[in-house]
Amino acid sequence: MKTATIVRLSCVNAVGFSGSTVMPLWLGEIAGHLGMPSWYAGAAVMALLGAAALFNLATPILFRTVALLPLARAALAVVSLAYLMAAVRSPALFLAACLITGGALGTLLNVTNRLMGSHEHVQKGYAIFQLVEICFATALFLGCTAMIARFDLSAMFPLTAATGLLGLGLLHRLPLDRAMPAVVGEIEGPAHRGRAIVTLIAFGLFFIGQATLNSFMPIIGQAAGLSAERAGQMVGFGMPFGFAGALLARVIGERISPVAAVGLTIAVLAVAAPCVTFAPGVGAFMATVILLVTFTIFSVPYFFAQLGALDRHGRYTAFGPAMMLAGIAIGPSAAVLINGRLGLGAVGLFASGFLLIAGAAFALAVLARRPAPVPAAA
Repeated sequence: MKTATIVRLSCVNAVGFSGSTVMPLWLGEIAGHLGMPSWYAGAAVMALLGAAALFNLATPILFRTVALLPLARAALAVVSLAYLMAAVRSPALFLAACLITGGALGTLLNVTNRLMGSHEHVQKGYAIFQLVEICFATALFLGCTAMIARFDLSAMFPLTAATGLLGLGLLHRLPLDRAMPAVVGEIEGPAHRGRAIVTLIAFGLFFIGQATLNSFMPIIGQAAGLSAERAGQMVGFGMPFGFAGALLARVIGERISPVAAVGLTIAVLAVAAPCVTFAPGVGAFMATVILLVTFTIFSVPYFFAQLGALDRHGRYTAFGPAMMLAGIAIGPSAAVLINGRLGLGAVGLFASGFLLIAGAAFALAVLARRPAPVPAAA
């Protein structure tokens, strides 16, 4: 696959994550905006992320005989319509829009990651995915912020709907390699299924730990003596370091193994989490912000590279987004309860524990028995 094709596919994949990208902008305000109690926001988040994870996993069952690119186009059309539905000031319609958007985005992510996972150099391709995702997410987030500031909360949703149209344009006549799968159910048998399942579980556990720490960074900043506004600003200042992490993964490429890259990331974050929560200080807070963003983005291509090594048709990489979304949903929710009962230090231990378990599971999947070389497609 040519680099230009990977970039186009990366933009479409970034549209697939648009729901979680803009979610922080409406999470704190949507209940009041629609005249609903506070629990409504949590229900909307679970509807969005839950539907995305479930449809990402269920796509091979629901759409087994459907061609990949037409399925992606249909999903993008549904995404645009659902985002426009969210702009209507109705609690019932907004909740329905979250469910429909999540389902369509989960399906779209299955397709984009299935195609990228069937690329000859999965790690390099996903490094580009991460670079494009950072740029796309930043532009979309800032654009939606400007729309909210100029109009109101509902004004952001027509802009998010436009991302679906952008995706449709990018998929027009997208050139794919002949060796890539054409339909959802096109596979050659259940190769390395057990090791793939363990790798996917490790991916999900990693994001439980990562999302726990990430979601509490503003609170940690306040514990370090910063105002809520200043802590949020400093978290935002750390985001560009994700670009450095993706660039580093692209430059290093396949010269290091997935287990080395993921192991380094987990070692750094598992130490940083309890340190910054038990002894929060401004210096430690900023260092953790930078390390968290940089190493998370750096490691993701290597998770996907391992999944791609287990099946050259990209079947297992297609399920990676479900694990990420599940971790993003589970980690912060559990951490809120832990913080309320045991304090901030326990949140750091919780995050560190899940990161270490993820590292052990990933090492088990990679090192227990290496996959036999997969013959090249004819």
